[in-house]
Amino acid sequence: MEVTLKVNRYDPAKDAKGELQDYTLEVDENATVLDAMMQVREEQDSTLAFRGSCRNGFCGDCTMRIGRKTRVACCTPVSEVANDANEVTVEPIRLINVSKDVLLDMEEMVYKKYQAVEPWIEPTEPQPEREHKVPNEVIQDLRKVMSCTMCWLCDEGCTSIVADRKFVGPAALTKAYRVVADPRDSRTTERLHKLSEKQGMWDCCHCFEASEHCPKEIDPTERIFALRNRAIKVGAGTRNVVGHYKSFAASVKAKGWLDETRLAIDTEGGLLNIKGQLKQLPLAWKALWRGKIPKPYLLHPKRPGADRIKSIFRIWESKK
Repeated sequence: MEVTLKVNRYDPAKDAKGELQDYTLEVDENATVLDAMMQVREEQDSTLAFRGSCRNGFCGDCTMRIGRKTRVACCTPVSEVANDANEVTVEPIRLINVSKDVLLDMEEMVYKKYQAVEPWIEPTEPQPEREHKVPNEVIQDLRKVMSCTMCWLCDEGCTSIVADRKFVGPAALTKAYRVVADPRDSRTTERLHKLSEKQGMWDCCHCFEASEHCPKEIDPTERIFALRNRAIKVGAGTRNVVGHYKSFAASVKAKGWLDETRLAIDTEGGLLNIKGQLKQLPLAWKALWRGKIPKPYLLHPKRPGADRIKSIFRIWESKK
């Protein structure tokens, strides 16, 4: 089939912004976008820069925006993404610096973040004399996580990274989960404390975009939830995190819905923490100015059906 690749061409030494360049070529009906890109480089333009290694979906190197959607190029057939005019747009994914064309600079946003979570096991015994036996259900879960190819698509869809590029991101947190969930590791509690620091796992806004973008169905968002649950059990995280969780549950249990005023007060350590409450004054003033101040703490009304919600809490608490 004849196809026209409209590829982003970007030279940092010359261009402030990349431009699409057309390459028309004949490709096999089963050719992938990566196959087509390699054919362009071999037959038409040897200066075209992009990433690609395994060509089988194992390495995650060839992540690109193809047809305006993020995909792994070696797993994307040209015939499936070509429009009615047999055109396919190929652009770099967002949030990562581009070195040239669609070649990404992975150092700052990918590799350094992986390194920061120290995704390697440190066993209790440096040289164990016997084999560590791990339950099969744990191994099955870890195998799923280990299928991550570091394609970075979960981070590409992350709304928290859009707001703060220094947020460690779901890709690195998924790698961290693989180690934390392994019973052979000796630093679980220490890791959870470190992951609870600023720009760590608590900065995830649980929008589930990471899970939606994962081509391996690893469900990074659920892995972050699991990390948080483990952190709470070992007392990791700041007082704010614990206060936030307890206040949220307490107000829903008592009144059937969230008491936002109580949540804000408890998150900063309660009324006795004067310093913590003063920190919130700028935010409170903005909310007041825009007419978004919730009802006063003591006047938060009970919702219809609140007693039924309270009974759900009792059942859950009896099974803890």
